[in-house]
Amino acid sequence: MANPASITVTACSANSAVNQPAAQTIDTDGTVPITVGGRMDMLILEIINAAAAALTVTIGAGDNPPSPLAADLAVALAATGGATAKRIIGPFESARFLQSDGTVNVTFLAASSTPNATVRAYRLPKT
Repeated sequence: MANPASITVTACSANSAVNQPAAQTIDTDGTVPITVGGRMDMLILEIINAAAAALTVTIGAGDNPPSPLAADLAVALAATGGATAKRIIGPFESARFLQSDGTVNVTFLAASSTPNATVRAYRLPKT
């Protein structure tokens, strides 16, 4: 199998509810972009590691605009063993993570073997 070409973002609405979207499966080490269009301050990611190996999820340093704030953010998810490692990551600073094409790059790297993870992305409403 292969990772999705990009991670789909589900928009949340103020004073409302949305159905939880289907999770996108990550089963290959590599980078998957998210098209954010500059609204990173309202973006959060839900990552679930279901593998017996640890997983590192890295939000890549941005290049737009060139900024001294640009830096990777690496988040470790433990090997599951019998439990499931879960993390909510974000919101994000655009000066630190935004790419010049309006995306943010998310890299998945399993400690051994291949990843077995799912990801959901949500855009929070501005209230």
